[in-house]
Amino acid sequence: MFKKAWLFFLLITFIFTGCDSLTSKKEEPKAPTKQANQQAQPAPVQPPPQAPAKPEGPPTEAKLNLQQGMNYMRSKDWDNAINEFTIAIQKYPQYDTAYSNRAVAYMQQKKFNKAMDDLKEAEKINPKNANTHYNFTCWYSLQNQLDRALDSLDKTLSFGFNEYDALRNDPDLSNVRKHPEFRKILEKHKVFINK
Repeated sequence: MFKKAWLFFLLITFIFTGCDSLTSKKEEPKAPTKQANQQAQPAPVQPPPQAPAKPEGPPTEAKLNLQQGMNYMRSKDWDNAINEFTIAIQKYPQYDTAYSNRAVAYMQQKKFNKAMDDLKEAEKINPKNANTHYNFTCWYSLQNQLDRALDSLDKTLSFGFNEYDALRNDPDLSNVRKHPEFRKILEKHKVFINK
């Protein structure tokens, strides 16, 4: 009985496997299915993430306009200075130095609202620009807002402003220089100027 069961099992195996297990005939490899092809392909190579590009700064043309504006300021030609700073800003809208210097030219023309707009824009672009904060100090001093002028002076010095002759001689600071806190703020930042 065991033999019959064994033979029956072999017969069933033979029928379902196509005699492969009883012969040495090798099966030809089957063509891979579409799904197998999809799995066999390597995943596309992703480029490594790149760090954001550093801002290059103002283009040379904008720098030349800024320099020309500074030349006009030295000769107290405020209109042409403002024009050159405006062109520099048009060429490079993130040019905080151009905004800050245009504000100075506006202050010299007593256009204080335009000056404040430019100072705020310059600060928005570069909040730690010491020269911009110095110009805020001048603006507040000219407007006789001495508490704000002193706060701006403190920021100016904390951001590394070191043009001490300006602190000593700039006529725009004459109001704030008279305030008793002026010297205290200078001393806090280890700045000692003689009149």
